[in-house]
Amino acid sequence: MNDLTRYRLCAGLHAPASAKLLYCYLLDMAGGRHHSVVISIKNLAQSVGLSRSATSRNLNRLRRVDMISIVPRYSEDGGRLSNQYTLK
Repeated sequence: MNDLTRYRLCAGLHAPASAKLLYCYLLDMAGGRHHSVVISIKNLAQSVGLSRSATSRNLNRLRRVDMISIVPRYSEDGGRLSNQYTLK
């Protein structure tokens, strides 16, 4: 995906600026739409300069408008791992 297409996609989102920022960051990490990223909310928040709660809230906004899907991951012993975010 070229830069112009990515910028148009991010600009066309009907979401707050912080949600657009998260989506664009995930889009860059994933290398385009229909790709997945595995990252913790803590690392994602630090990377984009938002609080953990704002990051979590905006990820849920993106999920509700069907821009991403969030898949929780667990280790073999049942411990939580970083979520997998798939861009649509």
